[in-house]
Amino acid sequence: MRNSDHVIDEWLVINCQQGDRKALELLVKRWDSRIVRRVYLTTHNATATKDIAQEAWITIIRKIKSLRDPGAFEWWSLRIATAKSIDWIRANQLNRKREETRRTVQEEFMETEESPAEEIFQLLRTAIGELPEEQRVVVHMFYQESLDILNIGRILDIPTGTVKSRLFKAREKLKKMLKEKTIEL
Repeated sequence: MRNSDHVIDEWLVINCQQGDRKALELLVKRWDSRIVRRVYLTTHNATATKDIAQEAWITIIRKIKSLRDPGAFEWWSLRIATAKSIDWIRANQLNRKREETRRTVQEEFMETEESPAEEIFQLLRTAIGELPEEQRVVVHMFYQESLDILNIGRILDIPTGTVKSRLFKAREKLKKMLKEKTIEL
């Protein structure tokens, strides 16, 4: 059974889809606190909550015309807010791990000016920088952001087969580039 709030939300969504800015303002006003609450309950981080909620709203506004069932706005918008929150959590975990790894490596090699491992890492960074943009982006997302092939495809809006192909080609180029560079040393 639909209540009056649900009917109002549905009406606002339909009007938003038709380009009514006032309906959009009212929809944001009605739903902002719920989106913010969803983000906070997922992240438990008061500092980041507003920024993540804003990112969710940007996505909601950008994609509202593609929402086929205006009655599904509640679940659709909360799913977007949850996805943005999870993305933030993953990025935060990844950044923490990178920082810990960086500190550990830095402490271990503090005595030596440049270790063989650091030379190889530098060669690898340089080689990745020389890859074509589309391959470099996929390598970055896969190895540095720890995203899986399916999510990379969704984010870049390309088929998973294309993601796999770009990763394969990038790996092959990196092997060749590193082999050439290590022979020069």
